[in-house]
Amino acid sequence: MAKQKKKRSPVLRGIRRFFGTLFRMIMSVVMVCIITGCIVGCALTVYILDYIGTIEDIDIRNIDLNLTSIIYANDKEGNPFEVSRIHGSENRIYVDREDMPDYLFDVTIATEDKRFREHQGVDWKRTAASAVNLFIPIYSSQQGGSTITQQVIKNATDQWAPNVERKIKEIFSALKLEKKYEKDDILEAYLNIAAFGHNTNGVQAAANYYFNKDVKDLTMVECAAIVAMTRAPTTYDLITNPENNAARRNEYIFPTMLELGYITQEEFDKAVKTEVTVNLSREAPAQRTNSQNNWFVDMVIEQVIEDLQDQHGISYSEAQSMIYRRGLQIYTTMDLEMQEKLEEMYIYSDSEDSIFPKISNAIYPESAFIIMDHHGQVKAVVGSDRPKQGNRVLNYATQVPRQPGSTMKPISAYLQALEKDVITWSTVIEDSPIPRPMPDGTESTTEFWPVNYYSGYSGPQTCVHALQRSINTIPVKLMKMLGTSTSLYFLHDKCGMQSLVTPEENPSVNDDNLSAMAIGGTAKGVTLLELAGAYQMDANGGTYTKPTSYTVVRDSDQNVLLEADTTPRRVISRETSSILNLMMQQVTTTSPGTGTQARFQGDLAAMPIAGKTGTSSDNKDQWFVGITPYYIGVTWMGYAPVAQSINYPPYPFPTPILWRNVMQPMHEGLEIIDFEYSQNIVQKQYCVETGDLAGEGCPRVMNGWYKVSKIPDVCTDHANVHESEETDKPRRSDDDDRPRRSSGDREEYDPWA
Repeated sequence: MAKQKKKRSPVLRGIRRFFGTLFRMIMSVVMVCIITGCIVGCALTVYILDYIGTIEDIDIRNIDLNLTSIIYANDKEGNPFEVSRIHGSENRIYVDREDMPDYLFDVTIATEDKRFREHQGVDWKRTAASAVNLFIPIYSSQQGGSTITQQVIKNATDQWAPNVERKIKEIFSALKLEKKYEKDDILEAYLNIAAFGHNTNGVQAAANYYFNKDVKDLTMVECAAIVAMTRAPTTYDLITNPENNAARRNEYIFPTMLELGYITQEEFDKAVKTEVTVNLSREAPAQRTNSQNNWFVDMVIEQVIEDLQDQHGISYSEAQSMIYRRGLQIYTTMDLEMQEKLEEMYIYSDSEDSIFPKISNAIYPESAFIIMDHHGQVKAVVGSDRPKQGNRVLNYATQVPRQPGSTMKPISAYLQALEKDVITWSTVIEDSPIPRPMPDGTESTTEFWPVNYYSGYSGPQTCVHALQRSINTIPVKLMKMLGTSTSLYFLHDKCGMQSLVTPEENPSVNDDNLSAMAIGGTAKGVTLLELAGAYQMDANGGTYTKPTSYTVVRDSDQNVLLEADTTPRRVISRETSSILNLMMQQVTTTSPGTGTQARFQGDLAAMPIAGKTGTSSDNKDQWFVGITPYYIGVTWMGYAPVAQSINYPPYPFPTPILWRNVMQPMHEGLEIIDFEYSQNIVQKQYCVETGDLAGEGCPRVMNGWYKVSKIPDVCTDHANVHESEETDKPRRSDDDDRPRRSSGDREEYDPWA
């Protein structure tokens, strides 16, 4: 008989069902988590692999570093020296590994990342500790966990946000960077990136600031003092918190270096006993930062920006950023001694020893000055006679075109007439009014023009006297003969006067007219820089070189970015240049020349000066351009932004006095020499009345200079009127055709004295 099966109690069955159900639920949750985890893991793996494939290669030598640019000038021997440092929000100078002492690397590793030589870009131990510390504060301070490599990545990518995504990207970027670069390359980049307080970024700027030396000359203890500040520049400030800095060196940096075997016990004992003496850079004139640029530095910044735009096809903001952030080396043409002297004297004062001549206006006008050599290199500049307020402020010498007035005459009317042999030194033209040109190209039958600054008209005048006295009618008549287009395109295209307006630029308002080309009533005006550049040809024998404030610009890797074109281009003949120069000397040496007040005095009285005054309508602009055998100087005065008349006695003009007061001190100690003239010009006596060479009976004769290819005929108008006399001055030997300085027409006869 079969054994009867035992029945389970209802309670036991209930318990069993409960635990069975619970187990199935738990297993379901576990399986869901496993499946979800696999999906998330796969997605994360795909994401990471995809991200790793798109990580950009980082060039650690082209990180956006805000490097400091340095401005250089040359000393008397032609050797460059530092004048100023230009930087944006950060002051940084890149320095190569070869110029860093070896112990600087040891100090940095001990301070920042003591396992740097062992890890592959990420210190996993520090990273794990940092991650744990986010949730469980096991350290007293926040642990960043970033290696030196990762800190380089942060600067290269400019990503500083404290989030997981950024950290993951940083880790993989660091791993990739370490495969591309050697450890020392990464250390070099880091030391050029790190901030060391007081707006010094990069170890070279820090060495300059704290110890007034280059990084290559730092001692080990000085290196430790600088690197100690990287953790917290304010807390460990070498100037304000030297005790904290010393504690970090002696209690952490040097013990870690000893632990790593970088120094011996003896070196450790010596290091902790060594006191650090700060030797702050005093920022002498030769090392000024851009807290207050001089006028020249402002000018060269603007010119470099413009040339970077033109030659590299970049925007203004990009070019500006290169100067303030890319560590350029800009070698200027500045004469620092001359620049400082000019800025010191060129602040208006009504004191008796002021360089500024008296005028009748209640408020003195604006004024500017520029000095250039004979081949386009600017030596000194001031953009205003007011105290300079800030950097890159409005510069009236380079940025503001003004009406040039009669300074246009020598380089437009007389130059072209001499070059084309339309006139000679003594050609006679009548000073008389002409019909005023009308807008439709015709001439008025009732209005006559132009007027002279003196009353009335003087009748027949030689060209040299017309230039000397700044007569208006004669250059107008010359332009009528030559055509205004000839001078306009010559000055615009060949002499760099880009402020002049051609018909192509503006068909309705341009400078292809008698007013602009003959007497300087231009559409927009010209700048002092343009005028000085154009007058080169009257100083150097007829060539033009584009004015420049720099010679070469290099990037932080010594690659040439810009190089000034210093090739002179012949624009007029040497003969024309020489004769025009000698004619302009009459403006300053012989009464009634309008520029006689420009002559130097005392020991420099014999220095030859060629010059030209300029006055715009209603005396709203006053100019003087003066040329010596050494320099070209241009000065201007006028009211801005609203032009108004400058009130002064009819004579003397104020600008020749101002020019002399500036330029004579610039020539102190220089040898008195003459200009170099063409050997193809000769000096002759001429008849004042006819302009021909003096003949028998000519009652009034003067001395003039002529091209050997364009010598006037001998005057026959006065034959048999007076007893004949020898008119030619004794000639020099054939081997000396260079003209000697004339003592002036006053030796003979001056009918206008």
